[in-house]
Amino acid sequence: MTLIPLADLTAADWFLADQAPLTLRSTLGPSGFDAYARVLHAEQNPGDAERDEGHLRDSLLRALCDVLARHTTTPDACFFGLWEGYGDIHGGDAVGFLTTFSGPPRWPGRIFTQEKPPPPVPPAFPPHVMDGPLLGDQFLFAGRLAEAGHWGAAPYGQGVPRDINSPNLMWPTDHAWFVTTNIEGTWTGVAGSDALLTELLAEPRLEVVRTRYDEAAL
Repeated sequence: MTLIPLADLTAADWFLADQAPLTLRSTLGPSGFDAYARVLHAEQNPGDAERDEGHLRDSLLRALCDVLARHTTTPDACFFGLWEGYGDIHGGDAVGFLTTFSGPPRWPGRIFTQEKPPPPVPPAFPPHVMDGPLLGDQFLFAGRLAEAGHWGAAPYGQGVPRDINSPNLMWPTDHAWFVTTNIEGTWTGVAGSDALLTELLAEPRLEVVRTRYDEAAL
């Protein structure tokens, strides 16, 4: 199963109406939660100091979602934001190199003949999604928490699958928590209950630190 793109953005009204400064909302989520934390973008392996920018690796995303699922009554009804500015979403010449050397080999008799240029790489999503309404600068999707990151994106072509970034926003229908991943950040913000934060801090697959809901702490 994959996530479903939404044209109706009203599910995000509560987030947009929050009175906290945009900087805080976009990095740590709305105000009013009991606790806030940062999930660092690194595996819990000795000597692994590399941190991905703006992206949670699949293993970290799965670990985070495993914990989040236990702290919402609606794990099967969640919402996901995806920044529309990623080049591989739009296709075209910007990502054409990804299929340059893919596909079946040429017939020997055609090695020295001029080849047809490959077709342009299609966008990741159909026109009604690409041209549809945005939540600020993000596409909005709905689905099960277990489907986080399964965008249903079209392949690049020539059998090359298209890997899309992890969600930039996540929240459940019951508003029990909120997750943000800034496109330039090396950590993911989590807002939720004290019980959620306690379990996140104890999760061995994740590196988590508490943080204040304060612009000065960013």
